[in-house]
Amino acid sequence: MAKSTIAPYGEAEHRVAIARGSQTKMSPTAVLHARYDPVFGNLILDLNNGAHVALPVGEIRELREHSAAELAKVEVSPARDGLLWRSIDVGISAPGLLTDFFGSAVHAKLGTIGGSRSTPAKVLSARVNGAKGGRPRVKAS
Repeated sequence: MAKSTIAPYGEAEHRVAIARGSQTKMSPTAVLHARYDPVFGNLILDLNNGAHVALPVGEIRELREHSAAELAKVEVSPARDGLLWRSIDVGISAPGLLTDFFGSAVHAKLGTIGGSRSTPAKVLSARVNGAKGGRPRVKAS
């Protein structure tokens, strides 16, 4: 079996990755800021779409047994799609957390966003399908 290697990742590669990430369109559910409110015991998320969401920490299995001091050390992941607590080794997906609280409405919104994104592969596929005559027309009854 061939030995796998890890590609080198230095300062230059990091700068390129950050620049590429800033060019991508951020999801409306991307987390811009997160904080813990010890008075009400809520995790407060400020989302890219302007929403501010308060989630009760007691309902989040991974967090309910931790102290307020530990919970206050929340960080937003670089991709803006996760929450990190390095001191207690916990990472939670923000879309998953929102789905747990608000159900499939979050999935529907994310699917709409994903479906509306244009990629070179989608453009090529549309052209190929168009050359074949596109979608079959619905026959009137």
